[in-house]
Amino acid sequence: MVSVLVFVLCQCSVIMMVQQPYLQSGITFGPVAMVTNASSYLYGATRRRAYFKEVMILIPDTWGDKAEYESPRNSTFEGADVIIAAMNPRYPPEPGTPSEPYTKHYEGCGKRAGNIHITSEFLVHPETTYYYGDKGRIFVHEWAHYRWGLFDEYPNRFDDPSADLEYFYYSDTSEIFEPIRCTRGYETHNLVYRGEGYWYPCNGDETDGYEDGCVSIPSVEQDNVTASILSGELSIDKIVDFCDDDDHNEEAPNKHNRLCDGKSAWTVMNNHEDFKDEHNPPRVIDDVTPEFILARVKEIRVVLVLDSSGSMDTSGRIGKLSSTSQEFLLNIAVDGSSVGIVDFDSSGKRLSGMTLIDFQETREELASKIPTTAGGGTCIGSGLNMALEILSENDQSPAGGLIVLVTDGDDNDVCLEMTELSRQSLVTQSVVVDAVAFSNDADDKLISLTESTGGKFYLQTDDPGSTGLHDAYVGTMVSGVKEGDRRIEIHRDLSYYAVDDSKSYSVFIDETIGNKTTFEFSYSVDSTSDVLDIRVTSPSGENFTSDYPGYTEDEQFKTIYVNFETAEPGPWSFRVTNLHYSGHDVFSNVYTYPSQNGVDPIIATSELSGSVTDFANGEELTALAEVRQGFYPVIRAVVYATIERPPDGAGKTYPPVELRLLDNGAGADITKDDGIYSRWFTNYTGIGYYGIKINIESNEETMILDGSSPIPYSYTLASADPEELLKGNLPTIDGTPIYIRGMPIPEPQGSSAPNFTRVISGGSSQVPETPEGWLPGDDIFAPSKITDLVVTSAHFQNGTVALEFTAPGDDLDSGSASYYIIRMSGSTTELRNNYSSIAPIPDAQIIQGNTSSCGEFGTRELFVISVAVPTNQTVVSYAFAVHAVDESENEGEMSNLAQATLRAYIPPPMTDDPITTVPATEASEALPVVAIVVMCFVPLLMVGVIVGCLFANKHQDSPENKSEMKHTNTAKENIYTIDNVHMQSEQVIPTPSQYDPLGSIPEREEYCFSNPV
Repeated sequence: MVSVLVFVLCQCSVIMMVQQPYLQSGITFGPVAMVTNASSYLYGATRRRAYFKEVMILIPDTWGDKAEYESPRNSTFEGADVIIAAMNPRYPPEPGTPSEPYTKHYEGCGKRAGNIHITSEFLVHPETTYYYGDKGRIFVHEWAHYRWGLFDEYPNRFDDPSADLEYFYYSDTSEIFEPIRCTRGYETHNLVYRGEGYWYPCNGDETDGYEDGCVSIPSVEQDNVTASILSGELSIDKIVDFCDDDDHNEEAPNKHNRLCDGKSAWTVMNNHEDFKDEHNPPRVIDDVTPEFILARVKEIRVVLVLDSSGSMDTSGRIGKLSSTSQEFLLNIAVDGSSVGIVDFDSSGKRLSGMTLIDFQETREELASKIPTTAGGGTCIGSGLNMALEILSENDQSPAGGLIVLVTDGDDNDVCLEMTELSRQSLVTQSVVVDAVAFSNDADDKLISLTESTGGKFYLQTDDPGSTGLHDAYVGTMVSGVKEGDRRIEIHRDLSYYAVDDSKSYSVFIDETIGNKTTFEFSYSVDSTSDVLDIRVTSPSGENFTSDYPGYTEDEQFKTIYVNFETAEPGPWSFRVTNLHYSGHDVFSNVYTYPSQNGVDPIIATSELSGSVTDFANGEELTALAEVRQGFYPVIRAVVYATIERPPDGAGKTYPPVELRLLDNGAGADITKDDGIYSRWFTNYTGIGYYGIKINIESNEETMILDGSSPIPYSYTLASADPEELLKGNLPTIDGTPIYIRGMPIPEPQGSSAPNFTRVISGGSSQVPETPEGWLPGDDIFAPSKITDLVVTSAHFQNGTVALEFTAPGDDLDSGSASYYIIRMSGSTTELRNNYSSIAPIPDAQIIQGNTSSCGEFGTRELFVISVAVPTNQTVVSYAFAVHAVDESENEGEMSNLAQATLRAYIPPPMTDDPITTVPATEASEALPVVAIVVMCFVPLLMVGVIVGCLFANKHQDSPENKSEMKHTNTAKENIYTIDNVHMQSEQVIPTPSQYDPLGSIPEREEYCFSNPV
């Protein structure tokens, strides 16, 4: 079972979910010690502006109860900010070794992430501190990722798969090659890994650059550095600061600069609500030790607060409310939960106190109490007050209770104050409110009610296919229920059936589910004869109809069930035919439970980027979905979002919009292949509520990352003594080598996913205001910012640079743009600061690619640019940026910066003989010591990302071997790219017709490029 650790920092809270039972015997030595150390470190790093004040550890209900365990208040597992659980194979170590913390990013710079993931092995293993630094420091590093949306400032090939990363870049400010790091004050050794445990000194220098694969590894002892926490060198005691504008290096090509437009960490943090407008000013606090509170998960307690006012008598709303609420009580509420019922119009009415769900008779009795008629005014506060009374009966604390409020109207004027007082009381007593807006006429204060209590908001419209109320009820039975015990929906549909109408559907039951599977069909008409004809067909072709023993019909609640104790894996189908003499709505739902054969079920979760979207001021609405098996990401699935929209100002209604969500590391998506799918929504229709439903299915490309990569790697950098590396002494934990930057990192391994389908809800978001003068259909969205611009090749002799990026859309990440504008400069600083005033690259300078022909969003674009190479220079560097423009001349933002460094000569490997030792003080040539500049700032709360650095094996032959190079253009003719994933040593030479009208092609490519800034 999962437990939760809640941290409170000023007005900020964190929830930590813990799966490992080791905490039972020693709960204080793991998370408590880590957070205690983190609090003082955070206080200093934020310049005395923040620390962890209160920590709540939520004990799972599988542990025995104790007197000292308090109420969890409104803390839930699903709202967890920090998870202590098994490793995620997206960032795996070798089995048995500790996996370092990482952060699950859903959105971009400055946006709060999903959660922090820490393994119990990391917390308890005695050697993690020695190699990675104090756990409290690492937690602050992760908290900064999580709370303020900061990113790493060191090369991390695995966490940044969309970038083609290097370890050095050419600084146009200092005109030397510098390591990618956050501080120039480090004393470092430049080494290269040649495999089989051997490290060598790099050949080259800061003027001409270094051989391929060269990395800069800090010395054990440092004297002149204090930053940056985001640089990853947390084992160095002097690293205590976040970078600000005075010491940030905006030139360095790293993920933070790429996604945060070169801003320092401190600048990003100061735009966050924690510090903006001098919030939380510096203050002297003598003791920053957190207060720890142990709380235990309680049983699920839910009170339904149902609107039966007169407005619910329109469009069949009271009927939908009645049938869906009855369905919740009969089938959705889990055994062992407790449910109360309140009905309200102008006043609140108690229909049932808290009742334990135990027997079918209890369910039916509660279902019979659901209101079926509507009339009277609306007073939401009266219903909330009655619910609070019910939760407090029998000397029970209401804390941790859940209210599901369903309403379609506004409060009567006399009830406005009552409802606000009710909201304040619910917040004080830690009661969560989930709200369902039954149509877009519902009170807009519902958003404030859910936000302030930690609840979720849903939309139920009058459209035939809307299932928001059902989604809300399903959501109540998620918190505190183990994933292995949760109900999993694989089909959900509400459709109108005309007379004699027949509809067919198909679903796929994979081997991770199938236990207690139910095909359910609810109708809304009264009849003394059959209303529906149902036929369900199994994968083996067997048909199940009304004569099947598992086929039952509940005429009182107008529902047909086709039940299977264990459903056969494979494709199922079913057909529904209307036998009634009139047309009516039919709700079909297929749900099942995990197969309980020791295999984690495939789980999907979804949400919108916020419960309120500030469309009037340009805020985007992002649809998000995550697909995983346990903590293993499921990648390359087919994910579609269906978004319901409100009518416009003139009352015109609009159909839902279907939008495919992508996990491609472009547009709204932050990291490729992490199992998180996202897309921006732009088809607004006006003020009101927007609801989202997600449909997911697999295809032949869908994979589950299973952690079978043979080499360990992680987010956080391990420290190693460079002199020990030269001796062949690699750091290990339990005999397994630890990844050190510069070592090769394989792509994560996975297995083909089974065929599966899933259906989930992502809640709803309110648009309270639209831009002035805007009308539905107006083109006001520019193409999205390009964030993955990379240099894939640079050619000194030919003077050519190849650029690649993912095509943006016309409206953010939808459609295709009209044309591109590409600009370049010899200075990254000039290009960033004066981008709009620099002339675009003319078409005559573009050898390959067409700026006026833009691909659909998600396609890869390739441009080859001709650049000048001065005859008196051996190194020349250019920075590039690009943006897209749509047909309405809406211009996208400048992309990230990508730097191309063309070199006449790349130093070859210096030696093939192992070196036993080279003292740092005596190896000024063989073992260069370089200085590095602080470029990062670490934020207030931190989320960890497992850092891996790519060993780019871009082979360059020495001058004496040039004659051995072969110019081949066979099957790969006209391909001017290199393998961005594996960086293989084979380099394809462009054909003469592509680049040089004289046909002058050198025998080898010499290139160095840094991506992206």
